[in-house]
Amino acid sequence: MNHIGDIYFMSLYLNIICQQNKSVNFLYYTINGDVFFENIPNLFKISKIEDSYSDKLVNGSPPENLLDNSVLSFLLNNKMQNVDIKLLKFKEDNIIFVNTWCILLNHGEFDIPSAIEGYSNIISKLNNKYGFNLKFYINNYTDLIKNNDSIYNKNNNNLVSNLSDNLDDTIFIFNFIPRSIPYNMEPINNLINRLSINKKIILSCYNNLYENNKNIKFIDRDYGIVYTPSCRNLLEIWDIAIKCKQIIILPTGGCWTFLHKLKYIKNEQVYMFNGTGNHYCKILNSFTNCLLGENNNLLKLLN
Repeated sequence: MNHIGDIYFMSLYLNIICQQNKSVNFLYYTINGDVFFENIPNLFKISKIEDSYSDKLVNGSPPENLLDNSVLSFLLNNKMQNVDIKLLKFKEDNIIFVNTWCILLNHGEFDIPSAIEGYSNIISKLNNKYGFNLKFYINNYTDLIKNNDSIYNKNNNNLVSNLSDNLDDTIFIFNFIPRSIPYNMEPINNLINRLSINKKIILSCYNNLYENNKNIKFIDRDYGIVYTPSCRNLLEIWDIAIKCKQIIILPTGGCWTFLHKLKYIKNEQVYMFNGTGNHYCKILNSFTNCLLGENNNLLKLLN
């Protein structure tokens, strides 16, 4: 996996599987996003966890180009992108690899009910094919975030300290370039220009288009929160965003890592920019409604 939204969503289920099968050691591989798997005692990365990129990561560019991608190359050479389960010899070990891409598990994007069915099916397939006795069950959707090691709970405390800025009248805008879908950034850039005429703005990453705009700050340049392979920066960003009056997100997973702040989000605080219609707003509202156990539709569409 190399798209952060998929990795973030998958980590909810992997956490449950590991917790329900504590006597089993599991391995995982993702290009980045290791912060989402921290503190799971029976889960280990199959490759080295990298602390930094080999060069500056440019907004919208593939992170795997700046990391050791030998495991990724191994998986692609063995056509793992096309199968759900495959037994492969990796180095000196025989390892059963499971592809958790939503297409192969037959579940919708950030769709909890179909994902539960998909993971149940893949666990059953592993048990039947290899004689395992792995458990996977979710009684209530909220179980995904009740576990103490879930993304929701383990990052509740602020990761960013000593923030002196008063952000009550500030608008936070995620300007990460989506990689999963073709996306025209011109409308969001126009919105940033228009809002910054008389409002304070914080952007999720630097853009030289706004270099001389005194009403715009950048998370990386002004707050020192830079891209990291672990994606800890995506959690830290929300420590600041949540303090802002309004938060505008885009249809890209780098904007969606807010579960640890879910209970702090205020009504009419988070908006999906209407660059792709209501599709992704509906997806995220269905997701958060399931986890909160209510039909609040926390996200609004920005027209």
